[in-house]
Amino acid sequence: MSNLEERSHGEVAAYREGWRAGLVLGAVAVAVAAFINLLSMEKSILAIVLALIAIRGAGPGQTRFRGRLALAIAAVHLAVAATVFILFHDKLERLFSLLQSLG
Repeated sequence: MSNLEERSHGEVAAYREGWRAGLVLGAVAVAVAAFINLLSMEKSILAIVLALIAIRGAGPGQTRFRGRLALAIAAVHLAVAATVFILFHDKLERLFSLLQSLG
């Protein structure tokens, strides 16, 4: 990024928009992948961080829409995971104790 000062304003804006688009696509991918493993709440948190970084400074368009989509998917995943933990905490404790006895 040291040679960004030598580039025109349009090139710098295109570079930054491409960077944001890459971040937001990564955020969407991580948020969707978090649903595969329900206990992987750290992936949803990572998706939220990536989406917020991508949205910050982005103009209206696909980047902002995809960032909000990633935020929504990650938030729904965190809510579902929290609900599962609350509703099935006794069964999860038993599962963890059985897994411990195996190891």
